[in-house]
Order: sequence, then C-alpha cells, then structure tokens
Amino acid sequence: MTDVVKTSSAAGAGRPGEVADVEQEVRRALAFRLGTTTRAELDSAVVSLRGRAGALVSRLPAEAEGMSGADRGFLLEVTHLLDNPPAPEALSHEVYSHVRALARVLRKLAAMNRDGGAGPSGSPRPPLPVRPVPGRGVGR
Repeated sequence: MTDVVKTSSAAGAGRPGEVADVEQEVRRALAFRLGTTTRAELDSAVVSLRGRAGALVSRLPAEAEGMSGADRGFLLEVTHLLDNPPAPEALSHEVYSHVRALARVLRKLAAMNRDGGAGPSGSPRPPLPVRPVPGRGVGR
C-alpha cells in the first residue's frame, strides 16, 4: 500500500473560523478566470492552497484499515497534487488548472476535517464533491 505523505504547515482548518477562511479561499481560487488573473496571483494561490491542503492532510488518520477504496484514492490524489506543483516555467493555463484542482481537493479536505479530524468515514456530514456537478451554474 502506498503511504500518504504528510506535510505540515501553520495554516489549517481545525476551528470554525479557520474552516470559514478555507472556504473563502477556495471560493476565491475557483473564481479565477484564465484571461483576467495574473500569473503572480496564480502562483500565490498555489503556495497558499498547498499549505492549507498539506495541513489538513496531516490531520487525517494515517491508518488505511477503516478507509474505503475511494477515500484512499482521494488521499493519493491529494498527495500527487502536493508532491507535483507546477514548475516555474509552466504555462499559465497549467498553473490555472493546478489551482482549480487544489481548490476542489481543499474543499473536500475541509469538509472531512470539519468535525475535528474525524476523517472520511467518521464524519456525520458527507464531504462536498471534488468535481463540479454537470449543469450547475447554467443560466447565471
């Protein structure tokens, strides 16, 4: 079994105020538009989102016995995103795509950590979907 790499950071989401900060940052990152967002804003968002996601991953239980296959797959996806940031010479659309993926993952991690780090299986509230719901937001 592949181990999930734990990354530590001062930013996290343990208290309700921190969860609100994470949610606000996720919304801000998902509101970026490729043609109007500067590369500096994207690079800054990558650093911030990676720090928060790393802190939240480190709070999840490390044992794999109680996790479903989907939960283990999700944690591997998070680890992949954290271990493979965009290179400095990456094109803007690559960084933009990475920011959106990090924001979606961070949204789910915040939901999983909302109840004091209960984890994916122990949380009474199901985590938010990582992928957008098709047709959502049409007609706005």
